[in-house]
Order: sequence, then structure tokens, then C-alpha cells
Amino acid sequence: MNKDTFKAGLLTSINAPLLPFYISALISQGIRDLYVICDSKIESEKDLNIWFERTGGAFERVDGGNVSIYHLESLMIPFYFVTSHNHDSTLNIIENRKIKCLLNAGTPRKLSESVIQATEHGVVNVHPGILPEYRGCTAVEWAILNDDKVGNTAHFMVEDYDSGPIIASEWYEFPSDADYRSIRVRVYRDGCILAGKAMRVISEKRITKKDAIIQDESRAKYWNPIPENKMKKVFEKLNSGNYKYQSL
Repeated sequence: MNKDTFKAGLLTSINAPLLPFYISALISQGIRDLYVICDSKIESEKDLNIWFERTGGAFERVDGGNVSIYHLESLMIPFYFVTSHNHDSTLNIIENRKIKCLLNAGTPRKLSESVIQATEHGVVNVHPGILPEYRGCTAVEWAILNDDKVGNTAHFMVEDYDSGPIIASEWYEFPSDADYRSIRVRVYRDGCILAGKAMRVISEKRITKKDAIIQDESRAKYWNPIPENKMKKVFEKLNSGNYKYQSL
């Protein structure tokens, strides 16, 4: 095999909801030499409940593009199971399989510096929010409340969450009748697609963190989880069609 073959590793857990969609996105962008590394820690009941509240089960009702979790064996994508993504066994897999770049496809861990630095092209993450202005786990909700753009940002991971150099970002407009769940589903779905595009750019141009856009810390803001009373206002705003980017 050509030593320059671009090998991509996906850091995930076996029940990560978007895993099949990330795989589909990578394959659709021509990246087929894939290695799935599953952490033993699975999505908690609490996290899965939050996922369902945000998506209403939309991803369970559709096929992940051209692949579902049940068809992975036919694609000959190897799965590796490790105690933790931060364990030495992960580093051994990366080294032995000569993986060039990693994608966060649902890791349950805060990655160690050794894993972040383990590959030539680093670890790619897609954040559901426009960076650096919207860091945090409820960036979509805060952006709607503030009448700001909702979108995704593909970036290289560093030790601090949502702070790494930016590869690409995009924002979306929504139909006038869009509700909260349809917006969240769009962001998740297009985030997987953006991940595939970002990995293709990395594979073709062989870019690394030094080639990406450093985030402007003077514009950066971390948003805490949105409280219930604010979330109620998000629903009200969307249900009345008053969100600025709810205009198609």
C-alpha cells in the first residue's frame, strides 16, 4: 500500500448517534481508508435523552446516507475497542495503522495532549456554532435567542474546548415555519457533511493546524448551558417566526 495513503481514524463510542452519518460523509468525499476507535464509555441515558429532545428521533428514522451501523462490516471498516481514547492502546493503534488524521465522531473524553498530537494532521472537530463567538454546548440556542447566525465550524482540536484553529465554517437560513428540532437536525446533519469536506481538504492539501485560521480571542465568548427560562424564549421566538434567519 502507498505509504502516503490518507488514513482517517474516528474517535467515537459504539452508541454515538451520528457515527454512521460521519462515516457516510467521509466516504462520500472519497475518504475510504477508515479506522473506528470506540471508547468503552458509552453515551449516558442523560445525554441520549438530551439528544432525543433536540432531534425527536429524526436520525433513527433515516439511513445515514449510504451506510448504517448495521452495514459497516460489508464496507470492511475495522473497529477497535479501547478502555479510553486517552489510553496508550489508542496511541498504539494510531501508530501501527499509520493513521494520518483523527475525527471526533463522538468521543466521550476530553482528549489528552498526547492524543491531540498523535497524528500528522491532528484531530478535527465540528462544533455546532460559529467560532469564536459561540463556544459551548448550547451555542445554537443562544444564537437563536440573540438573533445571530446558526452554523457549524470545523476546526482542529487543542486542549481547550472549541479553541483550535478553524478549517471552515458555514451558517444557515431556515424556513419561516422551522421549529427548534428541525433546526437542530439541520445543524447536526450538515455538521457531518462539513466534517467530510474538511477531512477531504486535509487529505488533498495535507494541511495541519499551522495552515488553519487562528481564532481571534478578542471576539471569543463561551456560553454556559442555556437555562430553562431562556430556552422557553427560544421556542417562542421560533414558533412565532421571529428569528432573524428564519426567512426562507
